Amino acid sequence: MITLDPRLILTALAVLWAVIVVAIVSVILLHGVRVLLARRRDRADAQARPLVIRYALADDEDAADPAEVALTETLRGATGLLGERIDERLLSVLETLRGDSRARIAAMLIDRGHPARLRRRARSRRTTVRAAAVRRLGQLGLPSDEEAVRRATTDPAPIVQTVAVRALAAYPSAASVEAVLDRLRHRAEVPSLVIVTSLITQGGTDPRALAAIRQALSDPAPRVRAAAAQTLGELSSAADTARLGALLRQDPTPGVQLAAATALTRVGTAESVPALLEGTRSPWGMVRSHALGALLALPREESAEALAAVAASGDPLLTSQLRTELPGSRP
Repeated sequence: MITLDPRLILTALAVLWAVIVVAIVSVILLHGVRVLLARRRDRADAQARPLVIRYALADDEDAADPAEVALTETLRGATGLLGERIDERLLSVLETLRGDSRARIAAMLIDRGHPARLRRRARSRRTTVRAAAVRRLGQLGLPSDEEAVRRATTDPAPIVQTVAVRALAAYPSAASVEAVLDRLRHRAEVPSLVIVTSLITQGGTDPRALAAIRQALSDPAPRVRAAAAQTLGELSSAADTARLGALLRQDPTPGVQLAAATALTRVGTAESVPALLEGTRSPWGMVRSHALGALLALPREESAEALAAVAASGDPLLTSQLRTELPGSRP
């Protein structure tokens, strides 16, 4: 029979209790440090908020006022935690402003050296740091950072790619459109909504970007053609009716036909009726249904004959849809 030395047992118990006490004290200290840091951050934020608001609301005519000069110097020279909170506040205000006010905020961020720090962080090994830096570079929208944001669309991390695609909306151009569409060509893990939203912003801002989106309707990749069709539909330009009608008629891919039919619901005109009527004969039910929806979205004087032809076709899916949306219709 093995007997344990009482002194050994007491020593083990003492060590165990010491470890427990150290753990408890560590947790308390850690919590205290977190609370202290949060309070310091809140105090710094309370200081930064009114300074940034005053600066954002000031007029250029007040630039020579001693109080405004002092405010500018205070913002420009702030460091440490206060400087970080001022940068955060300036960036949040930047998203809501346009014109001269936005230019003043961007100039202040440049004076504070913020873009240079962001460029360094965009090369960080940490994914979250890179993503945050690219997002802020997009917020600033400085021409010198366009190529860096575009390169970030090929970052190994999907979250950085997604942020970069969104940030490229600040740099509308044919090259930016191609960078966004490349994510579709390579089947990257970037949400389609983010891609289309970036394309919509670019296409609605820059004619070269819009031309690149239109050219993508003939891209070899079906996902690219579908995204281009969806974007043109969201831009709601009747100038693209013929292109979308041709895509609906000629594209062999159901997803692309569906995107074209859906887009024509927004931009369709009388010129679209033949293509939409042909779409109602597609072998794919979703395409037929959306083509009929686009016909129903047109004024009745433009679509009446086509709707009568659909009703006479005897298609059970479309007949049911017609009865739902046109209660007075008859098969």
